[in-house]
Amino acid sequence: MTQTSINYGIVLYELSVPQEAAETSRRILEEVKELSKVLESPVVPFDEKEKVIGRIFPEEMKNFLCVVCKYAHAALLPEIFQAYQDYYNEQHKILTADLHCVAPPTEEQLEGIRKFLLKKYQMQDAKIRIIKDESLVGGFLIRTRDQEFDYSLKGRINALQQKLIWR
Repeated sequence: MTQTSINYGIVLYELSVPQEAAETSRRILEEVKELSKVLESPVVPFDEKEKVIGRIFPEEMKNFLCVVCKYAHAALLPEIFQAYQDYYNEQHKILTADLHCVAPPTEEQLEGIRKFLLKKYQMQDAKIRIIKDESLVGGFLIRTRDQEFDYSLKGRINALQQKLIWR
């Protein structure tokens, strides 16, 4: 992610654009690939881009998207929306984590993992994305920020193997 994308993401947040409007715009660009190509194209005049933005996107996003297109940064829009979401989560103390597991956890287990993460990172909420991973053999692996918590059988077998090799 570039610093320009991060700056635009922060500006989008500071403009008090509702999260729903930003998410709707992100989905529109993701689903309609031709639209991204039009907004990114240097051949398409800015007036045309402005008309397209005016007809398709939520009212709260129109001015922001016009400025991004005016300065020829439309190719950065996916990164800008990601930077916006990251900054939004940071400001609202929401932690995002990936839970890799062989079988989906029960509600109790998920709540225990959530409490562990909230306490460890001193956050108010946690969004946990569950990813099925058969290669773990058993247990689970949590990835968040720059850390990884490996409670999988695969991880324990690898650790044991490393201990045996180093002896």
